[in-house]
Formats: sequence, structure tokens, C-alpha cells
Amino acid sequence: MGMDVYGKKPTTEEGKYFHNSASSWHPLASYVCEVAPQIADRCAYWHSNDGKGLNNSDAVRLADILQQEINHGRTATYARLRQSKIDMMPNERCFLCEGTGTRKPAPHVGAGDLKTDGIKCNYCRGEGHVEPSETKCPFNVENVQSFVTFLRGCGGFEIC
Repeated sequence: MGMDVYGKKPTTEEGKYFHNSASSWHPLASYVCEVAPQIADRCAYWHSNDGKGLNNSDAVRLADILQQEINHGRTATYARLRQSKIDMMPNERCFLCEGTGTRKPAPHVGAGDLKTDGIKCNYCRGEGHVEPSETKCPFNVENVQSFVTFLRGCGGFEIC
């Protein structure tokens, strides 16, 4: 699943369409809301694909702010700090086996009984825990820069 962002009146090829997987879009959207709240607030739902977005002037203003953040190294710093926080997060209990390392036979979900089922959980590999979900949500300067390029040529956008 992904997030598709369409330019309303694109003036460049890059401004026609911007795509991110859902796991890449959400950190990008959160970053936009953090560094440019005065503009981000004009888009009602950054984290859903309900067709909301920004007009052209707000899209260009957002591009300017994001480019300044990149140029001053703050986006790279944000990415490093975010990754450091993720690296320090504890593992999460496995949802499939409920932390036991043993699961019920498929198609059932939940903790299995080691004595009767004895099926090693395929999601956590029998460990009972997995890495935090945030580890699957990348954030990097290159993605922000791609979004800036889109914003400059989109003529306003809708998140679909």
C-alpha cells in the first residue's frame, strides 16, 4: 500500500505525481508537520489518502521551507536523531504469538501451546519479540528532496 500525491496543475514532469510507500510517507508527513506547521495545518489530513492537499502558493512555500531545512543540514540532523531514537527502542512483543514464540496452527492467530501445537512462530522466529515497527518506516534527505521537486512543479496537490 502506498500514498499517491497528484499535482493539480503540474508545470513539470516531476510535478505530476509523487509516490511513497505508506511506511515512507508517514515519517515524511510527520516531518512536514513539524518543520512547517503554519503551512501543514492548511492540509487537513496528511496521514490519510482522502484527497486533501495544498494549493499552488502553499505548495511552493512548503518547498522553500523544506529546501532551507535541507540546505542548512537540519533535515540530515533530524534523520540521524530519529534513527538514534529508533535504535534505542526496545523490541516489541510479537503480535502473532503474543510473545510466547509458539503460535497456533494457521490460519489461526495467537499464542499456541508448546505441548500440543509446538509450532515455532514464523513472524518472530520463535523469539517472542520483534524490532519496533518504526524500523520499517524510513526517513531520509533524498525523499524530502524528491518531495520538494514535486512541490515546485505540482501546481498544488491532492493526497489520494
